Amino acid sequence: MDDRAMKVRIMPADDAPGVATSRVWPLSTLVAYLFDGRSCEEVRELLAVGNGESHGTIASWRPIVLTAQELTAIESQFPKPHLAPALAYERATFVELDMPALQPTLSVPIRGDQPLVEGIAQRAAYLSFDYGPWADVYVSTLTREEAAELLADPARRVHDAGEAELAKRIIGEDDAALRFAVPRAESPPPWREPRV
Repeated sequence: MDDRAMKVRIMPADDAPGVATSRVWPLSTLVAYLFDGRSCEEVRELLAVGNGESHGTIASWRPIVLTAQELTAIESQFPKPHLAPALAYERATFVELDMPALQPTLSVPIRGDQPLVEGIAQRAAYLSFDYGPWADVYVSTLTREEAAELLADPARRVHDAGEAELAKRIIGEDDAALRFAVPRAESPPPWREPRV
């Protein structure tokens, strides 16, 4: 596998407070970091450009061109889906109400410590390992009543930028699902600095 060292400069996106830092990552770590909601082709394009936004930061590096085969070889080293792990929803790093259920275009963050969420989590099915949040993803479809209840109560939601109001208006037209992302303790994101 190609694990050449890449010097990566990372700074907070937007106007978030913070300072730029530099890291030296293996190429595979940079590739994993860029998979945040992106396809393989989009990651290859970003690598060739030499900068992009990911995980709430702006990263830059010396541009590198990879073939689809080279990227596939790197990706083959990433964690694989489990066979059928049970959902430990209390370990979820995020819970989101997605609309439409299968190919979401709208997501509303939901608090995971609500009794309604606990009941929905019990019927969630394993979907896959997602390189974006670097976590196993589970999904449970919602009835319209469940979705409406989650969206109507601000105590059940995490602050959002208006997505909840939009979702409430279209809940009768689209189906919805609750998505859980649960990180693996044995496979932390490769870009995370080890704690000493």
